[in-house]
Amino acid sequence: MNVLMVVTWCTKQGNDTLEAGVFHYEQALNLIENGCNVAIYFPYDQQIGDEFTKKQEWGVLTYRSKFIPGKKLYNFKTTNVSMAKIMEDFKPDVIHAHCAAGAGALSVRFAKKYKLPLVITEHSPLALSRADKYGLSRVLSKRAFKNSNANICVSEFSKKELQNAFPKACFGTIYNGIIMPKPQKKDKKYYKEGYVNAVIVAMLYDKEVKGMPYLLEALQMSKEEGKKIILHHIGGGEYLDYFKDMAKKLGLEKECIFYGKCDRDTLYEIEEEMDFFVSSSLNECSGVSVEEAMLLGKPILGTNSGGVDSLVPEHAGLIVERANAVALKDGMVKMIEQMHEFDNKEIQKYAMEHFEINGISKKYMELYKKLINR
Repeated sequence: MNVLMVVTWCTKQGNDTLEAGVFHYEQALNLIENGCNVAIYFPYDQQIGDEFTKKQEWGVLTYRSKFIPGKKLYNFKTTNVSMAKIMEDFKPDVIHAHCAAGAGALSVRFAKKYKLPLVITEHSPLALSRADKYGLSRVLSKRAFKNSNANICVSEFSKKELQNAFPKACFGTIYNGIIMPKPQKKDKKYYKEGYVNAVIVAMLYDKEVKGMPYLLEALQMSKEEGKKIILHHIGGGEYLDYFKDMAKKLGLEKECIFYGKCDRDTLYEIEEEMDFFVSSSLNECSGVSVEEAMLLGKPILGTNSGGVDSLVPEHAGLIVERANAVALKDGMVKMIEQMHEFDNKEIQKYAMEHFEINGISKKYMELYKKLINR
């Protein structure tokens, strides 16, 4: 079974490490391990010199075609030629597109032309994709969902949101697959004794979306009330220095530790030592970092950002109001009081049943086979 993943974003060719589209490659590699033949096609590469490339990238056969913003006819021709080459070279049995308004809308054309089943997985919340408002994103999303054979959401919240926005389309839920964390050394390298240690994993590509201003303000209020909390932040992004400066201005130099971007092993090593995990996002379609933390058995302090609160059952954490520093502060205080009541093994068991990547791959393979046989 040959599966062609068409993706809306991708790491720059030649990078030493994955930065964008990590999920695509991890899921593709796991599908390959489970007996599926997978290739990735990125039709929006603005940086490659050639119009079409074929290379092994991070263990997965990857095709790319050149994209020039504003050159509609050029892009139309380039993607057509590229897909013709992919059809001859890879011979896909099914197309799996990620994000409706990008790769999904484009893949509709190729699924029809080559008479292939099409699966679309939506990763973006409506508020960020702007598919909830009339405009190009909504038009493209509507066309994609209408013409695909299966529309998959990565959380129950996303499914409900999209079903309300596009009532004539049908949606199902398959969570993002998470690689099971490897057991780490038990000696604590990052944990600060005498404090409650919390961790947040967030790429700071925006000043608001991850809720960092509210979280830092909440931490400051907690400090003023005499609570001893250390916040460990993992993640890069163009606003990392901005929030480092904000922490200093709020007098939180000792209470905030910024690690920057970390590899997965280091990320898991830090998280495993923490008392609880924080997600302060304003909008999330799902929450991969939340799923990772739950696989480590960590209780979650999350906001009602949509995806996160639909991932975290009552026995696994606390949910507070988003964009509200007081609510986050109260949540941290409550978590300190109750965190020892959470059963870490039960949290981990729940996460294994719902998010572990092998189980997710099997669900996708069952879907592929069903559509191909149909």
